[in-house]
Amino acid sequence: MDWGAFETAWHDHGCRVLSGLAEACPGERLYAAAFHLFYMDDVQILSPALAANTEAAVREDGGYSTRFVPSEWGWDVLDAASGAMSPWYRRLTEEYLASAATEAEQDAALSALEEAHDAAMAKVCRAMTATARRGGVHRSLPSGFVVAVLEGQRGDEEAGLIRESVDPRVLPTVPELAEYLRRLEEA
Repeated sequence: MDWGAFETAWHDHGCRVLSGLAEACPGERLYAAAFHLFYMDDVQILSPALAANTEAAVREDGGYSTRFVPSEWGWDVLDAASGAMSPWYRRLTEEYLASAATEAEQDAALSALEEAHDAAMAKVCRAMTATARRGGVHRSLPSGFVVAVLEGQRGDEEAGLIRESVDPRVLPTVPELAEYLRRLEEA
């Protein structure tokens, strides 16, 4: 797999979809985008969902906040981005999983694919954040806009995925995310 081309494709499709969303919703203030709903089994890997949210859509109740819970965001699945990446995920399935004959080979292939995919998605997040902060996605995105992997389904791994997907120089500029990460790491 050409991981550099994969990352570029995700970056370009993701930025295009976010730009379209910002253009279609001029009165909304998008503050973040996230990749979530990662899915892989011993037969296939599917594209994660790209989600986005606005300040107005954040709900807070008794200490619970939806700010970093993409499944509860205004746009929890931006289908255009995932759909555009489907051919890449078919190729990943073929390259990593199709040739694994034994259970041990399947386990090794799954582990290698998950590690490579997580690393690639972290790079995509960092690149999309940098592009957005330079004004390269849409002029209405705030200077504190961030893209991260927010994968609550992965439990104890979520904090590490956030740390990998958000540049350490960016994290302090998003205090709510830094606080969310601190709470995850303390739990």
